Amino acid sequence: MTTSSERTLALDVHILGRAYKVACKEHERSALLEAVAMLNERMETIQNGNKSTSIERIAVIAALNLANELLQTRTERDDARREAATIPEDVVHAQQRLRELHLSIDRILVEPEKLL
Repeated sequence: MTTSSERTLALDVHILGRAYKVACKEHERSALLEAVAMLNERMETIQNGNKSTSIERIAVIAALNLANELLQTRTERDDARREAATIPEDVVHAQQRLRELHLSIDRILVEPEKLL
């Protein structure tokens, strides 16, 4: 039995005025339509900047731009993950230092004459 999320749809999408039939799972439909809209917008921007460019060239430039943004986002995400991983080490160090200070304060309160 096929669930609704496993059903494959055939969607007609339009990019730069050209129709394309694209298959996707039913639960992926909205994400695909969002991707189509993003790609179409990028390609229209590129086309408007240079009217003599072929659709294939426009598609390659748009794909390269999107791939570059994806790689930058992944790099930023990986940097953030590495930075987040160091936070626990900093917290552990701070906790250790607080324990040491607490012990020092306890010693001072118990034996204040040793300070003199």
